[in-house]
Amino acid sequence: MKVLLSVEDSKGVLGRLHGLVECIHEVNVVATWTRLEEIALAVRRFQPDVLVIDLYLADGTAMNVMRDLEFSKNKPILIILTEQPYEDIEAQLKMAGADFVLNKSLEFELIVKILSRISEKEKGSQFAF
Repeated sequence: MKVLLSVEDSKGVLGRLHGLVECIHEVNVVATWTRLEEIALAVRRFQPDVLVIDLYLADGTAMNVMRDLEFSKNKPILIILTEQPYEDIEAQLKMAGADFVLNKSLEFELIVKILSRISEKEKGSQFAF
C-alpha cells in the first residue's frame, strides 16, 4: 500500500508520523510534502492508496486538495488531521471526501490502526471498519 504524507511544516510531527507508519510492513511511504501544489502533483505522480494530510497547511487547507481529487479516478483514502475540535468540522470534511478525520493531539496513533486495517482489507480479509 502506497501512502503519501502531508503534514504541516512541523518536522517533529512529520517525523513522528513517519516513524509510526514505518512499523507497518505493508506500507510504503512514497513521499512527504507540505505545500498544496506539491501535494497535487505528488498524488498524480505516485497515485497513493492513502493520503494523510493536515487540515491546515502553510498555503491553504485540505479542502483545496479534496476539491482537486473530487473527480479523480484513483482517489486515495483521505485521512485528515486537525487540532480543532473535529466534531465541529467532521461532517463538512466527510461530505467533501474525507474518509477519516482525526484529532492529531489525541488520536495520532489511530493512523497506524487505520492503515493496518486497510492493509488487511486489501489482502482479502473480511475485517470491517
